[in-house]
Amino acid sequence: MARPAQDRAEAILAAARAQFRETGAERTTVDDIAARAGVGKGTVFLYWPSKARLRDAVLQLELAGHFAVLADDLRNDPSLLRLGTVIRREIAAGLDNPDMAPLLADQPIGSPGRFEPPTRALYRVLAVMRAHHLVREVADDEIVMGIEAVLGGALVRGFADPDGRDLLLDAVERLVSSSYDREDVDQGAVEAAVPEVVDALEDGIDQLVAAAAPDRPTTARLRPRQRPATTRS
Repeated sequence: MARPAQDRAEAILAAARAQFRETGAERTTVDDIAARAGVGKGTVFLYWPSKARLRDAVLQLELAGHFAVLADDLRNDPSLLRLGTVIRREIAAGLDNPDMAPLLADQPIGSPGRFEPPTRALYRVLAVMRAHHLVREVADDEIVMGIEAVLGGALVRGFADPDGRDLLLDAVERLVSSSYDREDVDQGAVEAAVPEVVDALEDGIDQLVAAAAPDRPTTARLRPRQRPATTRS
């Protein structure tokens, strides 16, 4: 019996992710992915017109999963809402998944437009943190540029010196926090900001998942998890 369309899409994405990790995206062929997913090569192209587009989809879902973990952790521990802490986690995620690293450093391999959701989410997070007086009086564009510069440099250093990872992460967290996080914050303000920040992350997840397989109305099943209820009015 043929698989339902959505099951085929999920099988292809899972196969592509596993194959990319095992042999690298450059050495992986669409034939490899199709064989691993148990579908024909033409079925892969039915969902994604090229290997590059499929690779983008895999990375979009990786980012969505990363956002989901961050959102859950913020719900459980609002004290994590500091730019230094968040960027530390971004760098660690990039070092754990080299394919995702260029996206975190705002250097997408494919079409840049496909990775706008993370940038939009970052600007929304900054707006929320600013509204609750959690960041210093520095322009958002300057903060984003500074974060991208730190991310890029830290990832290069981290890949070159894996043994120095913990020291690198500590240094980056202190650097970003001392530059952009306010020290004199009220814990009540942090707790009030978390639901809005989580909402921005959840919107980013929705956009990444939708972009991973456009024009597929059942793509919501590819979310890293069901979106929890929010406090939106």
